[in-house]
Amino acid sequence: MLRIILIYFFLVGYISGYSQSKQDYVWVFGQAFNSSGGVFGSELDFNEPPMEVKNRFLEFGLGKANASICDKEGNFLFYMNGCAVVNKNFEMMINGDSLGYDMWWDVLNQECTLGIGSFQDHLILKDPGEDNIYYILHKPALFNGFEATFDSIQIWFSKVDMSLEDGKGEVIVKNEVLDKSRIFLTSYLTAINHTNGEDWWVIQAPSRDSIFHTYKIDDTGIRLELIQESLHYFTSGRSSASGTAKFSPDGTKYAFYNYYDQLHLYDFDRNTGLLSNHQQIFAIPDPDHFEIVFSSLEWSPNSRFIYAASRDWLYQLDLWEDDIQNDGIRLIDTYNGTLDPFITSFFLMAQAPDCKIYMSPTNGSYSFHVINKPNELGTACDFVQNGLKLQYPSNGGGLPNFPRFRVDEEDKCDPTLTSVFGDAVYYRRDLTVYPSPSDGRYTIEVPDGFRSGTLSVLNLDGQVVESKVITNGTISVALDITRYPSGYYHVELYPEENMDRVFWSRQVVKE
Repeated sequence: MLRIILIYFFLVGYISGYSQSKQDYVWVFGQAFNSSGGVFGSELDFNEPPMEVKNRFLEFGLGKANASICDKEGNFLFYMNGCAVVNKNFEMMINGDSLGYDMWWDVLNQECTLGIGSFQDHLILKDPGEDNIYYILHKPALFNGFEATFDSIQIWFSKVDMSLEDGKGEVIVKNEVLDKSRIFLTSYLTAINHTNGEDWWVIQAPSRDSIFHTYKIDDTGIRLELIQESLHYFTSGRSSASGTAKFSPDGTKYAFYNYYDQLHLYDFDRNTGLLSNHQQIFAIPDPDHFEIVFSSLEWSPNSRFIYAASRDWLYQLDLWEDDIQNDGIRLIDTYNGTLDPFITSFFLMAQAPDCKIYMSPTNGSYSFHVINKPNELGTACDFVQNGLKLQYPSNGGGLPNFPRFRVDEEDKCDPTLTSVFGDAVYYRRDLTVYPSPSDGRYTIEVPDGFRSGTLSVLNLDGQVVESKVITNGTISVALDITRYPSGYYHVELYPEENMDRVFWSRQVVKE
């Protein structure tokens, strides 16, 4: 009986541990115009293993600007796309319009339906002082005139009260200026809990200086707490919008990375907010400052490795090495040239609740790259290019920006979300289809070694318009979709026996 009681309490503790800190368990992203009207995207819900990609009507698309939040039980609350705050019913929240409004919107004819702003420039944080209040931090680009060299990048905040409108929320504070003292770098907005588990630290770098501004959110409000040396000079032309910054999952370090400045690593004190022990590490020894290269970093859940992605290269940096620069850098993979339908070079990474790291390409793509085992050394991390299939394009840089949750929990993520209940990842390979564009007549080359399976043609609504059974020995297939409307179609080939979860696909154009 005692053994049963102990097992019971162990299981209750285990389950309750994972029932906490699920604020990042629902990801929404992407934007695509459906043929019947409206904006559509994708949803990853880690509350429902096995995790699968769901199609989601968004109304307000999520391009580069993307921040969202769930409650601690994983119930989705709202998202922000740079200008609109959207509630759990995927409707505009009361007073949720025009966040970050500036005359640039009118000059550039920008539409809130598609989102406004850059990646990692928006963040949603629970107010430590009030149960139902959430801060939205956002960094609008303010028009300084056509002759100006730079736009002003300030830090603003808004507030949402989730107790209003029957739990759908209302924006109660909008477009308040937090810091206009400097022109800040675009991107790199990130946060982590104080050691008390309630307050927040937020770090942001000004442009054309070698300092960090460190903000604190506690039960008295939000304020600039510290200005401290970064020991590196950051510039708008080189550093802005070219990389990301992240705290380690255990909360002991802060890392800042882009292709041009390379990696800047600091020890971080969650009690005082102080940075120390600066190291600059070159994953790429001699970056070309005349190239345009977007980059990002992400940590392994065990805080041992930093992954640095820069267009064509993914590196792993091992922080357990005494000499990281000479002994701790490994090239994991190079971009394999896959088009889906555009270049799917490496870009934005985010650690997920299932312990994987998902990576969105720079361009809008119908697939994500996946680091399946980020805690493993070298290529054992199992990096798969185009490993997660999407129905609607992701829009480059469109992954949600979350603070570092579960920093004080023993388990930083839950590998049972996929390893026990199943794995929804499929490994995409290129399918040869020609000619494209065409009038609707194509030839498909069946891959070497393919035995039997199904060839399907899908329209942009995800509907299968044609399907053929492919038998063993087939070398090529003639496809005729001339009777269907002009536009884009996906041609997909799945094996009948698919233990390796491999499929082949290509997007084609019908004129």
